[in-house]
Amino acid sequence: MKIIKNSLGFWAKDFPFKNSKSHKYNRGQLIVVSGENEIVGASMLSAEAALRTGVGSVKMICSKKNFKLFALKFPSMLKKKINNFSEFKTFINDNKDSVYLIGPGAGVSRVTMKKTIYLLKNVKYVILDADALTSFKNKTNHLYKLLDENKIITPHIKEFRAIFPNLKKINNHKKLIISALKKIKATIVLKGNHTLVGNQKKLIINNKTSNELAVIGTGDVLAGLISSLVGDKKMSPIKAASAGVWIHSKIAIKLKKGLIAEDLIKNLKKTITNIYGRYSK
Repeated sequence: MKIIKNSLGFWAKDFPFKNSKSHKYNRGQLIVVSGENEIVGASMLSAEAALRTGVGSVKMICSKKNFKLFALKFPSMLKKKINNFSEFKTFINDNKDSVYLIGPGAGVSRVTMKKTIYLLKNVKYVILDADALTSFKNKTNHLYKLLDENKIITPHIKEFRAIFPNLKKINNHKKLIISALKKIKATIVLKGNHTLVGNQKKLIINNKTSNELAVIGTGDVLAGLISSLVGDKKMSPIKAASAGVWIHSKIAIKLKKGLIAEDLIKNLKKTITNIYGRYSK
């Protein structure tokens, strides 16, 4: 396995820069699968981070119960009411070419697991975070079989332990992710003080970060960043994940003490502008 230090040089040339030929349709669509609980703000953080970074549009799948909330809070985000699993399947079958993010604000439940399984079986690019991972606790073997090289999972250490219970005796994060990558083909983003990004060929080490990211909501922002960058005409999963982690960390370092998740989104523009200035043609 090749070990690489995360840097602009690794992924920036593949970043989906806007140019004179860009429009909202050729920059792709991200669909965020929200839940029906009190933590739907997590999916909004992901959606806004994605829309500011690398996609032409973001659509939120939500229930009738939450539709008005999303409409009021985030007018530029598209919304789709989905009230049962049958409607969910129909929607997915009609929108297989989009990238999907499931987990932030989804809720830990059998319903979330069922939706995740359907996405993994029917959609090429799927990013699993938070609740979409934890919902597979005690049913991890089924998850492993569905995770191919086009899928990305973004666990923090507690979520990682839930889906890789057989690795509980390993405490070193580098050894942990390498051991997990022997079980699955997906790209793993193991979040932490030194975030690690890996697939079965490469391990990317992100050393430059901030302890201030240890606050609720920052992982939802990261999931949105990564999800906005991946795609057939955009970045590979390993490079999209590495870019998202680098941007996320860079903003946090500049903001210093007292940051919250919303601060990361507010400061995305400046960091992305700097990347454009160095690498955009």
